[in-house]
Amino acid sequence: MEQDLVCRVPVDEKTTAFKSTYQGKEYYFCCEECKADFDDRPQVYTASGEGIKDS
Repeated sequence: MEQDLVCRVPVDEKTTAFKSTYQGKEYYFCCEECKADFDDRPQVYTASGEGIKDS
């Protein structure tokens, strides 16, 4: 299992419909909102490796 970098939820990379590629690496998300947030500013999430989404 992968981890959603935005909200830190475990994500099954084989079944999720929400994926993005950034700098040649694929990232997986639990929902469209997390994917959109990542797509808007991927450098924020990949720089620290920690989710920063406010609930």
